[in-house]
Amino acid sequence: MILERLLLLPNERDGYAARQRCGERMGVIGIGVNLVLFTVKLAVGVASGAVSVVADALNNLSDAGTSLAMLFGFRIAGRPADAEHPFGHGRAEYLAGLFVAAVILLVGVELLRTSVEKVLQPESLSIDGIGAALLAFSLLLKLVLGWMYHRVGARIQSAALEAAGTDSWTDCLATSGVLLSLGVYSRAGINIDGVAGVFVSGFILYSGWGALRAATDPLMGTANDPALAADVRRIVMEEKGVLSVHDLVLHGYGAGRIFATLDIELPAEMPLMEAHNLADRIERTIWSTLHILVTVHIDPVATGDPEADRLYVLASRLLTSIDTRLAMHDFQIVPYRDGRKISFEVSCPEDFSMSDRELRRAFLRRFLAQSPEDRAVLHVDHHFC
Repeated sequence: MILERLLLLPNERDGYAARQRCGERMGVIGIGVNLVLFTVKLAVGVASGAVSVVADALNNLSDAGTSLAMLFGFRIAGRPADAEHPFGHGRAEYLAGLFVAAVILLVGVELLRTSVEKVLQPESLSIDGIGAALLAFSLLLKLVLGWMYHRVGARIQSAALEAAGTDSWTDCLATSGVLLSLGVYSRAGINIDGVAGVFVSGFILYSGWGALRAATDPLMGTANDPALAADVRRIVMEEKGVLSVHDLVLHGYGAGRIFATLDIELPAEMPLMEAHNLADRIERTIWSTLHILVTVHIDPVATGDPEADRLYVLASRLLTSIDTRLAMHDFQIVPYRDGRKISFEVSCPEDFSMSDRELRRAFLRRFLAQSPEDRAVLHVDHHFC
């Protein structure tokens, strides 16, 4: 409750502007906390001669840079759409993440080099109780900051903030390693400072790689969010008259900026104006409920024809006999010589083992054995949920 009042955490109804303000506020807090930690650890590291403490201090400096980039990322992402960027600037968060990841990886490589030198040529260390207490205080402060990042990131659904929280908790493990090395030296006189520096550098590189993946995945395009896709499907199928929904694709342009395209099957005998109004109603409902801008495409399906129903059931049964995960849509029937020709599309899972040609041959062999007077054409797609 105190955190909500301090950060003015938004509710879902508060909109994207409130989310942006909250993200910027966390960026400012992150900059301040990490700069304080950098100053404290650098002073302790220089006084003690412990490279692992200096490495940890520079890691906090890179974290301050991360928070700064995150601040600018939220600020740029909040700009409205313009002529050059009709879908807004929401992906600026990801670009900021790329910059941050590059900085973290560079810092990690440099610190790894320095730490290896300290392993080969160790130097004496000196740290007093005040220095150890300051490091312990920095550990506690970083734990709190990580918790705040995760708490706020979950509320505003920001992968950037949640990644920063994970990075903060990773830093806590690194600082624990530094304290351990100093404790071993003060108690047993064994200098493992360089080894601890390598340990800290490894965590920095690991964090940098995670930040790089978190930034590049949405830029390259990720699979549909299963939960969000399920919500869209549920809303569509609640409309009376919709037979099925398929070819659903979600396009992300930053948090809060999601566009979608989907196909729905409607009875072919439905009047055009009624079908158009139904599609409009679906688009408005999804926008008001999930804040997703949707374009709906309509596929007419013949219903009430016993022979058409027979062929549909037959085709569906034959597909599931090949693999129960195969889904059929866009089913059409046209006259063909003495019989009929059916055509439809098949959605295949990404791990489907058969090639498109093998699938067509397997289906046609089964279909002609059951309905030799008819013909079938099937198109295979792999890229829709």
